[in-house]
Amino acid sequence: MTAATTEVRINPLLEVSRDELQRLVVDPIASVQRVDGGLTNTIHRVTLQDGKVVAVKHYAEGREPFEAELVTLTLLHGSLPVPDVVSVDEDHPAIVYRWIDGITFNELRRSQPPAAFASLAEPLGRLLAFLARTDATEPFELQPILDRAYAQLTQGRCRERIGAPLADAIKAGLEAAEPTLAWGSVCLVHGDFGGRNLLVQRAAGDRWRITGVIDWEATSTGSPLFDLGSLFRYADRYDATFRADFERGYREADGTLPERWLLAARLIDATWIIDALDEPHEVPGLHADCRTLLARLAAELR
Repeated sequence: MTAATTEVRINPLLEVSRDELQRLVVDPIASVQRVDGGLTNTIHRVTLQDGKVVAVKHYAEGREPFEAELVTLTLLHGSLPVPDVVSVDEDHPAIVYRWIDGITFNELRRSQPPAAFASLAEPLGRLLAFLARTDATEPFELQPILDRAYAQLTQGRCRERIGAPLADAIKAGLEAAEPTLAWGSVCLVHGDFGGRNLLVQRAAGDRWRITGVIDWEATSTGSPLFDLGSLFRYADRYDATFRADFERGYREADGTLPERWLLAARLIDATWIIDALDEPHEVPGLHADCRTLLARLAAELR
């Protein structure tokens, strides 16, 4: 399945009629609004005539991501702030869930004072420490992922798109970090843990709280480093104080981290970026963003 590796839209929006939405929500509709921000699927905010609000999510990539998200939401319900499923459509993969109020973490970063953004560092650490302790749902092996990345960096489309010097630098960084990349117990991995999939609300003053973690269709089993790397993919958004507060929250929630955990997490996250760069189709915006991310990572490896 495809995770949204960067902040460039992957799939075109699906055409969903009001009649289709009405069939799914059953109760009379007052208004419909398509939700911006999703990069893979198509989501509508539907307000019912009784005042209740639901989200209707249609899956652009078919049954696999639909089933992955449905199973994960059921598994995590009551443990993490995940969407509460109202109904599903098995024939035309779609999920209806209760609307979660709030703005995305990305929106908060752009529109609120720095103190508001910083207030979520420790809560995010605690949340990911909890996810790192979840039970794995299937086996996981890191070596095949690294071997594929090495091949893509040595002779694949990825190497052609980013150039030999950058490809060689990233490959050397991965090889040097292999012992650390193998750290951690296998757990449930969100697969796209980042600012657009975190919903937050103001608690008091400049203090904010996490109200929802959404978009679980890329869920898999893997290392806790994957979600850490996904969160810190755009590393320049997080200053040293944010990173320290995040680490404190993670450790206080009984989470453990390896030495140089942030670099290790960003390197393991790079395997997803490399995958995106090795796709056969040309997606200029996506590939340009991926090249920039790898170039920044390589600069830190020097």
